[in-house]
Amino acid sequence: MNKKLFFKQLNLYPTQLFKFIHSIESNDLLLLNEIIKAAAELPTNFVEYYTFPFQISKLPCQDIKQILISKKAWIILRHLEYIPRYNILMSQLLNELKLSELKISNKFFNPASFIFISSPNFITPFHIDPEHNFLFQITGKKEVLVNDASVSPLITSSEIEDFYADEFGYSLSFSPDYLAGLTPIKLDAGEGVYIPFTFPHMVFNGNDISISYSLTFRTKMSEHHRRVHLANRALGLLGLRTKKYGESQFRDSLKSQLFPLLNFVNVRKKYSDF
Repeated sequence: MNKKLFFKQLNLYPTQLFKFIHSIESNDLLLLNEIIKAAAELPTNFVEYYTFPFQISKLPCQDIKQILISKKAWIILRHLEYIPRYNILMSQLLNELKLSELKISNKFFNPASFIFISSPNFITPFHIDPEHNFLFQITGKKEVLVNDASVSPLITSSEIEDFYADEFGYSLSFSPDYLAGLTPIKLDAGEGVYIPFTFPHMVFNGNDISISYSLTFRTKMSEHHRRVHLANRALGLLGLRTKKYGESQFRDSLKSQLFPLLNFVNVRKKYSDF
């Protein structure tokens, strides 16, 4: 890369939302034709597309261009790091991140990379993710609307518990009243946004096909957040009242450490099932 990937914003704490500049939009691996080749190399369950209204479908890799043109669709290639050349790209980005001043240091784990391809004017629904997420805009334009949960959270602790209990199946509810609590971040090619874990967001694609690359990872901080919320859920299902995440650092630490002892509780159950 001819210029550094990240600006000085990376001296911020990892619970802060920020925009950054990058240079990977010129990488040949992120051209649409190369992405189509990559889709053919990934396991079939790692390539899928969603149509609007939101429905998931499996996608024959040769149909990507046709799907983008003929339908409002959002195509996802998951875990590109399974392909050696894309794993090299991810490793380069992670190495530069390690050299930055972001207060995550080298203590991240389970890194993963994704590509999102969106039809013109597609809307990605309101959702949260369990990982730290660096989203790089490669081609096209989009507007990411993010709730800065460190300042004025829109969703409740119980909703976060529900999400962690079923990360792939949970759908976050959305109210038009939320719009006032969302920060709009416009992205052109060569720009990106860092979204901390469980910051609610939705995406409005521009008038052209959009390609974005996402680098995600987990940290001790994000894992602690997950374990405490799941411990609270398990204890609640057992009929025990608990303090919410963040109300007591001591109790949060204890719940995080003792969480494995609560594995006998099926956290996917609803409180009404007990």
